[in-house]
Amino acid sequence: MVRRRAFALAALAALAALAACAPRATVRPGEAGRATEIRYQGPAEAVALSGDMTGWSPVALPRDGAGFALDLPLPPGRYEYRLEVRRGDRVEPVLPAGAERADDGFGGENAVLRVLP
Repeated sequence: MVRRRAFALAALAALAALAACAPRATVRPGEAGRATEIRYQGPAEAVALSGDMTGWSPVALPRDGAGFALDLPLPPGRYEYRLEVRRGDRVEPVLPAGAERADDGFGGENAVLRVLP
């Protein structure tokens, strides 16, 4: 019984450590003159934003301490987007957890951002 409990506690600690190290993308929609805040924390050589607001041309997120950040003034509207994270030779799309999603028409998904007036 004691062994099972110790194993369960060790497993929970390992999961918590993994969650703390997991890459995290956040987007806070702007409103009332405030820019939309785009952040990425996690291992990456570079991070870019691609979406309706960029004409689907990648826009680099500058390094900001241990991560990447971009403040982007956007007019009110609905925007589809994704973050493209480069690690070595791979570029992976990353969407914020819990973000509204839409089919991208190519078998993947985009995140949806709604900027209010």
